[in-house]
Amino acid sequence: MKKNEKIIVNLGCSGSRIPGSIGVDVIPREGTVDIVHNLNKYPYPFKENYADEIHLYHVLEHLDDSIKTIEEIYRILKPDGILYLRVPHFSSLYAWGDITHKKAFSIYAFDIFDANRDYKKWGYTKAKFEILTRKIRYFYTWPNEDWYMKYIVKPDWPFGAGIILKPIITLLNFLINLSPEIFERFWCYWVGGAAEIYLIMKAKK
Repeated sequence: MKKNEKIIVNLGCSGSRIPGSIGVDVIPREGTVDIVHNLNKYPYPFKENYADEIHLYHVLEHLDDSIKTIEEIYRILKPDGILYLRVPHFSSLYAWGDITHKKAFSIYAFDIFDANRDYKKWGYTKAKFEILTRKIRYFYTWPNEDWYMKYIVKPDWPFGAGIILKPIITLLNFLINLSPEIFERFWCYWVGGAAEIYLIMKAKK
């Protein structure tokens, strides 16, 4: 590895390869999995303050202990290291359409890690993050960053459907995130549920 090169870890990478990343998965896969490890087994095979970025995309819902997993990620991240996290929203067909999923999430599920809120007195966790981005997405395939669509999930639009659906979904995402709480409490099921929650979290050490 070159000096000063960013260290990126992709946990639960499966068949995805983020350029320059270290891919970790329980199942060996040539070309994407560099380290074979069961993410239900702690500690993970990385030293403390090791990674600049950790990516965890639609993996946490498969694991036994969400808090312990985030704490392990916190241990591995450098101070101000970034966690990119996607999980299924509780209203999603994708959340409950997979028998291997053990849980789904609300927009506020990760507040116990928020360094700007006082959860320390409850003793839930010592891991602290600054939550930089927190959004509900109506579809998990679009809209996304170009690199995410290229390396993680490709849009699966039926032929020609994107022209019609994109402006509708853009509007829905905007309305949902005006007030995620109102969406979750009152109208998430009126529109068929939302696919995922997307967070960017900075480790505060």
